[in-house]
Formats: sequence, C-alpha cells, structure tokens
Amino acid sequence: MVKMNFAVQEVLEAHRKLTQLPLALNNARELGGIVLRDGRRVRRGLLLRTTRLSDATEADLRRLREDYHVALILDMRDESEIRSTPDPEIPEAKWVHVPIIDFAFMRASIAASAQAHQGEAPEVGPETFSKEKVLEYMLAAARSSEPKDAGLGSAYASYLDGPLGREKLGLFFHELAALENGAALWHCRTGKDRTGIAAGLILEALGADWETIAVDYETSNLFFQPEIEAMEALLRAKGVEEELIAPICGFEGVYRPMLKKAWTYMDEKWGGAVGYLKGACGVSDEELEAIRARYIEE
Repeated sequence: MVKMNFAVQEVLEAHRKLTQLPLALNNARELGGIVLRDGRRVRRGLLLRTTRLSDATEADLRRLREDYHVALILDMRDESEIRSTPDPEIPEAKWVHVPIIDFAFMRASIAASAQAHQGEAPEVGPETFSKEKVLEYMLAAARSSEPKDAGLGSAYASYLDGPLGREKLGLFFHELAALENGAALWHCRTGKDRTGIAAGLILEALGADWETIAVDYETSNLFFQPEIEAMEALLRAKGVEEELIAPICGFEGVYRPMLKKAWTYMDEKWGGAVGYLKGACGVSDEELEAIRARYIEE
C-alpha cells in the first residue's frame, strides 16, 4: 500500500478522535482541543471544518444549528460548484462566498500547459476537460519534469499567491475576526484541500506549530481511504512509476509536500503565514488579536 502520511497512524487516529464532529458528514472536524505552542488549546465548538453542506443530513443541520449555534458559513467553492450543490440554509447563519481558486483560469492554464507538451501529453481543452484527461496529462507532464510530483507540488502555493486567493482569504479572516457569537464553519467540496489550507492558516494565527498543522491536514486521509486505495489500484494497473503513486493519490486524499510548499512560499516571500495574512491579505494586528482572544482557551 502506498505511504501517504508522514505522521504515524497512531498520531492521526488520536487527532481524529480529538477533533471529529458527531455528524454524518464525511471529514467533519473542529479545531477545538488542538494544543498550541504555549500549551493552551483551541476553544471547543467554535471553529468547524466540513465537506460541502449539501451532503448534510437533517440531523446534521439540526445539530449545527442547535448545538453549535453556527453563525458564520464560509463557502470556499467556486460559483459552478455552488450552482450544482448549493448549501442548505441554516437560519441565523451568515453565508459568505470565499473562493480561493478560479476554476475557469485553472482549466485554461492546464489546457495551455498541455499544448506546450504536444507530443508528450494528451490534449486538454474545454470540451475534453475531465478527471480522466487531467490524470493522463498530469502523468505525461510529471514524467517529463523534475521533480516528478505530478504537477501537484506548487498547486496550493499558486492559490495563495493569486489575487483571488489573497482577496478571499483576507475576507475569510475579516469575517472570522468580526464574529462575536456562535461558531464559524468553513468548507469546500470535500473539506480537505481548500478547507485544509484555511485550517492551517487559522492554526498558524492561533500559535500552532508546523507538525500540528500538518497532522490536522493529513488526518483527512483517514476519511478518504477507499478513494485513495481505488486510485492506487488504478495507477498500479496502468503501470505508473512508484514515485508518482503518492503524489497522484493526493488527488483523492491529501499529500503533505503540497502544504509544505505553500508554507515555504509564505516563509520565503512574506516571512511566514502570519506575515502573509497581514501583508498579502490585509488582515490587521487587531483582527488577529481578536481571533486569538475568542478562539483560544485561557
């Protein structure tokens, strides 16, 4: 079986037990209970991360409403995803659209890159854009480049560096800082990539160390094991090289080097994740202090 995680299984299982929410939604967790550098913990029941809410049961929605008093929903999906599966309404909760990926631009970029690899990669265009075609392209591109990471390595960093990512992550933190009562909930489609980036940034702002952030991120793999195993079986059936198996399986789960490159980008360009939030996203010191005051246990 492909090794997807850098943290040991026992650590990930303990983190899941600490953070998993009592919901039917897959990969529904909170940041509450996580230990920070100074020994304090994130306050329980206020910072919730989930998959798309259209998959929530009525019991899930009732619990979010009545037990967690969700007052802010930060939807990180793009407009096409929202049109396909809109969030159900949670009364009294403010819904804010904070997409950090321009999927139209991403598709155009992949198509342009595929054209640059003519003879090496299959054509990927508006009419041929599909998961299968993208997988074929990524395999071909990875085989012709160094390092061989299937094109995944810098994806998160590109989200953070783009104008949309900076603007919407700024809005994300403005809203989080302004929330006075109830819980904040953020999600994308599967609650692992975009949602995982946001979770890592919040934890960094609260004072978590890198390994804690990475463990929270990698815990998503426990919830997507069937999808990871199916992708691994497909890749092995295709005879894909061993060094490409884990990066490409990251499409179905998460792959720590992607997150690490995003944090390296923030370290090198902004002096760290907090510097990125302040310098690139316009989050003020006062807002960061408000977030720490509300979401850290004393």
